[in-house]
This record gives sequence, C-alpha cells and structure tokens, in this order.
Amino acid sequence: MTQLDGAPVPGQGGPAAPGAAPGQPPAPGSEYAYAPTAAAFPAQGAPPPPGAAPAGPYNPAQPPFPAPNAGQQYGYTAPPPADGGAGYGYPQQQPGYAFPGAPVPAPPKRRNPVMVWGGIIGGVLAIAIVAGLVVLFTENKKDPDTPSADGGTSSTGGTTDSSTTDPSAGTGGGSGGKAGSYSLAWTAAKPANAASGSQLLGIWGADKAVVRADSYGIRALNSADGKELWTLAPPAGSKEFCAVSYGVNSKHIAAVALNTGDSDCSTVGAVDISTGKLLWSAKVSTERMSSPTLTVTEKVIGIGGNVAGAVNIADGSPVWQFQPRDKDCNVYGKVAGTQIAVSDRCYGSNANPKSQLVLVDTDTGKTTSPAPVPFTGSIERIDKVVSDQPLVLLVTSGPNGDYILPFDKSNKPMTPMSVKEPGADSLRLSGQADAFTQNVVSGTTLYVQTNPSKPAVNAYDLTTGKRLWSSTGGTNDGIRLVSGTDKDGRVRAVLDMGYGKGAKIVTLAPADGAVTELGTITSQKNSDFIGSSTTEYVLQSDGSLFGFARSAGSDAPVVKYAKK
Repeated sequence: MTQLDGAPVPGQGGPAAPGAAPGQPPAPGSEYAYAPTAAAFPAQGAPPPPGAAPAGPYNPAQPPFPAPNAGQQYGYTAPPPADGGAGYGYPQQQPGYAFPGAPVPAPPKRRNPVMVWGGIIGGVLAIAIVAGLVVLFTENKKDPDTPSADGGTSSTGGTTDSSTTDPSAGTGGGSGGKAGSYSLAWTAAKPANAASGSQLLGIWGADKAVVRADSYGIRALNSADGKELWTLAPPAGSKEFCAVSYGVNSKHIAAVALNTGDSDCSTVGAVDISTGKLLWSAKVSTERMSSPTLTVTEKVIGIGGNVAGAVNIADGSPVWQFQPRDKDCNVYGKVAGTQIAVSDRCYGSNANPKSQLVLVDTDTGKTTSPAPVPFTGSIERIDKVVSDQPLVLLVTSGPNGDYILPFDKSNKPMTPMSVKEPGADSLRLSGQADAFTQNVVSGTTLYVQTNPSKPAVNAYDLTTGKRLWSSTGGTNDGIRLVSGTDKDGRVRAVLDMGYGKGAKIVTLAPADGAVTELGTITSQKNSDFIGSSTTEYVLQSDGSLFGFARSAGSDAPVVKYAKK
C-alpha cells in the first residue's frame, strides 16, 4: 500500500496481492470456492397479489405498481440540457458525519443472515443510525434507455447501464462560456412540521421538481418557483426515514428504509417521486439493519448492510440473497449502483482467508469480481463506496490504517492508497451513503475537499496515489465542492470570498487546478448560506445553482440562484 504521495507506508509488512485467490480450489462450476448468492430468498409464503396491502405495519392505500412489460418505455422525459450536458449530478456529506469507528466484532451467530419476505425481525446488537445518505438529483436524457456517460463519473455519479438513468456525468452548466452573475430566484420556506434535528438524507429530481428527503419526511418543490408540490411523512408504524436510495430509476422510483423502532431499519419501501406516493413497504430481513444502504435499478432495490441482497422493485418480493462462505461468517455490504460490494468476517477454522471482499451484480446477485480480494486486518471491512463508476472503496481498519481501494474496468483492484498523507491530516472522504459531497471522482482522478482549517481541493491520481495538485481557488474563507462534474468531466466549486464579497462559482482544471470563473453570486438573503459547511450544492444544466441546507429547520432549507 502507498501513501497518497506515492511513498510506501512506513513499517508495512506487505499486503496480500490485490485480487489474489484466497488459497482454496474452486468448486466445480463455480468461479469461487463457494456459491456467494442464492437464486432467491427462502420461501416465507407467496408474496401478496397485486393490489394487496403491503407487508408490515404500513398501509399507504396505494397498490404496488406492476412490473414493467418487456420493452416498456418509461415516461417522465425531461427536456434535454441546452448544452448537451448530462443533466443533474448529486451528492455526499460532511467529513466525519457518517464515518463510523471500527466496531469490535460481535460473537458469530449460528445462522446465516437471511433476508425474507414478510419476515419477523431477529434481534442483533443495535448500533446507532447513520443519517445522511446520498442520492442523485437526476434529469432524464432524450432517450431514457440510452444514458449518457459524458464527462466521466464521480463519487456522486450513478450508473451507466441501460436500467437506470445516468446522472454520473453531473451537469453541463458551467462548462464554459462567459462568467455571469447569479441572483436569488427563490427561497423555500422551512416546513411547518420540520422536526428539530432532522437531517438531510438525499435529493432527487423528477421533471420540474426538486425532491428533498429528510429523516422527518420527503418534500417536493417546483423547481421554477419553489412552491411545495407534495409531502410524504413517515407512514403509521414508523418513527422516521432512516435511509434513502442514492438515486432513482427511469420511472422516478426511489427506495426508502423506515425505522420501525429500536433503530431497526429493515423495512424497505418504494416511492414514486413524481406523485409522492409510497407504493409499497415490506420487511426484508430477519436481521435488524440500523444503517442500510439502498440502490435502485429498473428491476430491483439493492440492499447492503449486515445483510446483502435485492427485492423486486414492483412489490418487494425477494430476488436473491448473499450467501456467506460459512455458517460462522458475518457479512457487511455496501451498494455501489449496479453492484454491491460485500466483505465478510469468518470465525471458523476452515475459512481462508478470514475476511475477503467480493462484488456482486445488483440485479442478479452473480459475482462480478474476477476473484475475491483478501482482507488481512482483524476487523478490516468496507466503510464507504466513494464512487461506483469507476469503483472506488474506502476500507477501514486495515493493518496499516484506513485506505482507498480503486478498481479498474474489469473489477480488478488497483494499488491501495492510505488516506494519511505525510505532513497533513487524514483525508476525510464522503461516500454514496452520505448526503454531503466531500470528494468527487472523474476518470482516474480523485478530488478531495480538505480540512476546513486549511480550505483547498486536492487532486490525486488513483493509479499511482500521488497528489497532482492542491488549489485554494483564491479564497481563504472556504471552498465547497459541487456534486458531480460538468459534461467535460471537470469539477466545480463554490468559493466563499469573505463577508460582503459574495461567492464565486468556478471550475478547476484537471491538469493543475487552475480556476475558471463561471459566475458571482450577487444577491442572497442568508450570507451564511453560501460557503457554509452545512450546504450541499447542485449545478443544473441551465446554469441554475441549488443549495440544500443540512437541517430541514434551516431558514433556507432549499435556495435557487439563477444565472444572468
């Protein structure tokens, strides 16, 4: 493993070769020495027929939407970006906000973690809910079945397969042209029922709506004037929304997880964000899931946590589950768009290695990694999915500390890189399960917003781990990365130029971090809003800038600035 300047980690004893086989012969007809997934969940009774009440304590009075017919074209096609960009790109989270410490391994269970349809919760050790999950603020392309992949992908980017809309290229807005001024278009009033301490979980887009998901509820606003279109509160029998999917599919269906008590978020549902309806909800696990990660495709809702699997997006019926190598193995999964990254920890004497990482397809559960990646740390596991295309993981509790593990196009791991840079604080990365962008990946470059005490954006080559450059953008008061990239793969940032001086929106050149100004924000009601560490920014393809405050109780939970 190298440090982020390319130097070796001091005292490192030599990690296992990336992608090395775990040292056991494969079973006949299998890539690995075990079958990592089953075709479906164990039968728990047939799923309810279309139109039946959903499983669990909820009754949203809305029948499950039917599974799409073969070749069906989904609607809600938004106007294409004027400059040919890829629409919206979206988010992540503040440093440390959802960066859990390394847990002490719990004694192994004698039964495999199993996800079931309509199952009963099984008791496990409760851990605190991690609020603040990232999602995508998307806009459909001219052809919803042919997503664009312009401009590379980012840590906020989604998928580029034919089953989901592709916001990975970010937005075309601010990709060039003359710098202008940004004036306040509207400020959304805070909801009357905004609960104290409610936190931003994610942001979506549907047609002309911007949708903000908080722990207290989900709210859609008209993107033209900021007026409320609909709201969705946590349904009866649940305490709050504790997780939302990173993105939506082409039919504008998103996934949510509901806390039914005692930090149990193992009830999952589907939300139509064009109407604000909860289509169905179902208990999906016998294991308590306190902080699941969710992803949506055209076919399934993928789930990662202390279980990993997928349920049918049409009705919540089980599709597949991840099977541990041994009965004494614990599972820890994180969704990564069209894949789910799963690490395990095995306590039996027959497991070799004791811990390893595999990648599986979200729709089918089939393995997508050419070989398991052995983990050597005693409690080493996946902490965050920094980017899904290209795949970049943050691994915690390695033998030499936390590290970044990038993958090539064939899903082979590249050189691990320590998050500790000589002479600097450790990089504090956000992931796709975080609501605030702290880093962006474009191509083979990782862009990281550094410690607020020394505001800057650093760029690192993922193939070597070396720092390419560091840029303050010309500000001493703060710099915030904007989620996603423009259509050319360039990152954007908002610069706080100091009290009374407004703020600037800029792009940073990939080669050296040179600043190109896109505009200056000349009118704003809340001077603390711009440049604030509690604001997430989305730059639309028409140049409009949206700002989303972390708390729903903010005086300006959502603000739009229009470019003149």
